[in-house]
Amino acid sequence: MLIDTHIHIALNGLFNRQSWEDANREEKVIWIRKILRKYKSQGIYILRDGGDGIFASKLAREIAKEENIIYKSPIYAIYKKGHYGTFLGKSIVDRGDFKREFKILLEHRLDHLKIILTGMVNFQKYGEVGETAFTLDELKYMVDTAKEHDIPVMVHANGRDGVGKAIAAGVDTIEHGYLISKAEVHKMAEKGIIWIPTLAPLGNILDSNDNRFQKEREVIQRVYEGQIKNIRNAIAIGGSVALGSDAGAYKVQHGSGLLDEIHHFEKIGFDRKEIEKMCFENGAKALNLDLHILKSWNKEE
Repeated sequence: MLIDTHIHIALNGLFNRQSWEDANREEKVIWIRKILRKYKSQGIYILRDGGDGIFASKLAREIAKEENIIYKSPIYAIYKKGHYGTFLGKSIVDRGDFKREFKILLEHRLDHLKIILTGMVNFQKYGEVGETAFTLDELKYMVDTAKEHDIPVMVHANGRDGVGKAIAAGVDTIEHGYLISKAEVHKMAEKGIIWIPTLAPLGNILDSNDNRFQKEREVIQRVYEGQIKNIRNAIAIGGSVALGSDAGAYKVQHGSGLLDEIHHFEKIGFDRKEIEKMCFENGAKALNLDLHILKSWNKEE
């Protein structure tokens, strides 16, 4: 059974923020159902969304039940005002803001809390990921608050500082985790934090060799190779690595994105069965799902 642990259903070729806001519910359902069926056509029945600011993933979770898909949504992500994350969620400034937003998220029955801690990888300057948006104290407060309600925490983080703070705060999963060192890889393994390294966004750009990022290709290649090295190291020491495609990102399509991710893991040298085992077992842990129940559910399928 394949599990894509990191998608963004609100990023796609069917609608954008404006057309979504202008559409009625029936139109929205048609769009969402079309995307979900792309996953089903590839045998992918379990998904975890990284959030959006238009409640698309909340509706997707509802429609997913009708399609017999397990769909986990944070409703929307939390990010620091003035930092990266505008389309993915709502901004906060302080604890008071977080308390207010978290209360709203609880009302919408979030499956996991998504926090955006750093920016994206800068393809023009190697090693640049933007500053870490939250202090360790701020991050730990949000993580602890979520765990008081038995809600897992999913954190977007790149670079040694951001990933290091995420580890120290005790998050459940770290998304992306580019440009880190062996020390962060080992600490994730020691603490049992699941790492979703999302190779497809960079790997697909390199494979496509299109014109959009020709000038940045050298930096992308360097970052990608560093990620591969860290993945090898993580698995060698017994770290938990799950597969997430970041579907919705440039060159990563819904439905086929996870197959691209598997392809990149195969290029590293991992056996297909080993990859699928990671995809299922660590993916289930990332989504806080019971393996035994999943296996029974799969047989019923």
